[in-house]
Amino acid sequence: MICRITYILILLVTVLSTGCITVQPVTPGAAGSGVQATEPSSAMAPKSAEPKIVVAPAREEIDAYRLKPLDPVMIRFSGIREQQVLDIVIDENGEINLLHLKPIKAAGMTTSELERTIEKSYVDEGIYKTVSVNVTMTSKTYFIQGEVSSPGQFPLEGGTTLLQAIAAARGYTPYASDKITITRNGRIYKYDKDKLEKDPSKDVKIEAGDMIKVWQSWY
Repeated sequence: MICRITYILILLVTVLSTGCITVQPVTPGAAGSGVQATEPSSAMAPKSAEPKIVVAPAREEIDAYRLKPLDPVMIRFSGIREQQVLDIVIDENGEINLLHLKPIKAAGMTTSELERTIEKSYVDEGIYKTVSVNVTMTSKTYFIQGEVSSPGQFPLEGGTTLLQAIAAARGYTPYASDKITITRNGRIYKYDKDKLEKDPSKDVKIEAGDMIKVWQSWY
């Protein structure tokens, strides 16, 4: 028995001398627990959630009116001497023709998009170094001249026909001939007023920008 106790003591002295066992101090207040209280490391500490800043994309012009064929527009140029103000009508192909440029597809664009397209076209083609363009919609109108009592410009209402347009101009003068023409996007269409009045089913609708002319009789 004495030999066994002596062996155990020798073993304990050997272990302590080699440093294999480390004695940890007990944190005050946790006496008898046998567990050391440690501060949580920064790596293990829960991180507070940082607020995310989300930048909303610029809003597209989804609510803006998009141009269509036969829409009349006014184009104002600034910073150049040529063509300062243009009143034009988008043609049936949805295009507009401007000085020095190929036809520009305007239909489907907003007025601000068309502004940027015109400015970029002039700069990219080397026509102007800088140019500022402003595009606005004008009210849809038609024009009537010649042998009518009140020639001029008239607002276009939906479904307006040639005979209704002439009536809005207070009818023919005593010098009116049977010949009526409509100039539309560079094309001329001819009509006979007597035939239209005899058969109203042949009456035609007026479009924005139409130029109606009632010709004078030669006798």
